[in-house]
This record gives sequence, structure tokens and C-alpha cells, in this order.
Amino acid sequence: MFINYIQNQFEKTIGNGVITRGAFPMYMFYQFGYCAYIYTNIEIGIGQNVWITGIRFNMVGDAVDNRTVDNQTLKLSQVNSNIFPPGTQNNMSQLSAIFTTVKSFAWTVPKDFNNWLEIQFDTPYNYNPTTNLLVLWENRNGAYILGTSLIPYSKCTSNGLNNTYYNFQDGSMPSLTTMGTIDNTARPNIQLIIKI
Repeated sequence: MFINYIQNQFEKTIGNGVITRGAFPMYMFYQFGYCAYIYTNIEIGIGQNVWITGIRFNMVGDAVDNRTVDNQTLKLSQVNSNIFPPGTQNNMSQLSAIFTTVKSFAWTVPKDFNNWLEIQFDTPYNYNPTTNLLVLWENRNGAYILGTSLIPYSKCTSNGLNNTYYNFQDGSMPSLTTMGTIDNTARPNIQLIIKI
């Protein structure tokens, strides 16, 4: 983890692992789905309320073409739990999460890309450092990427905690009350863009 200061803005990096997951931060091989990740206030390490204005994922593109999915939504919430408890549903009600939509967008991972890929928020998010940050990605693309096994993937880190969650399917969005899969093997490396 490192902090890079630029005037009153800085980048906070969480995770430096090289585990690769094509399903994160969202899965292009399914038409619809949810992915969610918890990053703790200790990992974020900020001592005051701040504005998060964007997020970056450490992405690797495929060798064939740019890969784009439409109808993506990124939401943030603050929760007390540092893991997804057993029985977590897509609505995150087990975490008492109240979400703020920070971006609705099309997501493109460029061909042969290998770097941080930024999503600038339409709505800056006010983060309170006493709680953990929950990042929820909703995929409503309605199509999936075909023709290559070299789907874009995220570089991830594992800390052995159940702080990754997902639920994918074709045809329609999974029900809000469906239980997804809780994962302790990988969580995307991120950079938070923070203004004080």
C-alpha cells in the first residue's frame, strides 16, 4: 500500500497481488450479475472524512481486441463488517448497506492493456473513516463476450478473508434476495482517488 499526494488529492492503493481473476471486477462471460468487495478502514487508513472521486482497478486486457460492456453501475456503501456474512444476498441487507450510485457507465478494457484503469465518479462519495467501504458493481449488459478465452482480468490479492462476493447469470439480473458466492481467495487490487 502507498499514498501518492497531488495537492489536496491523493491515491490510496490497496492490494499488490498478482493473482488473476477474469470474473473481477465484473464478469464479461455472463450477461448479468453482481460483484462486491469490502475494503477496511484500516486498509484505507484515512483519519478524517474525505471525498472519494474515483476508483482504479489493476486490469489486463486480452490480446485480441478492446472489450466493452454497457449498462454498468458502480455503487458505494459503508458497513461495519469486514467480511460478507454467511447467507449474504444480492441486496446486501445482511450488512445493512445503504448505497450511493457513483457511476453509470460503459466499461472498456483496451487490447493488450496492463495498468490501472480508472472510473471517475459522477457523484463524489463522502467517506467516513470509522467504517469499512463496500464496493458493489452491477452488470446489466445483457450480453457476454464471445470468441476468446483471453477475457480481460483483474490483478488481485488474497488475505484469506471472506471479503469478495459475486452472483452471475444469463437472461436477467439475479434476484435481490438470491444468495451469491462468498470468496476468500482473491479481491481486486484498487486505487482510491481521494480529495480532502
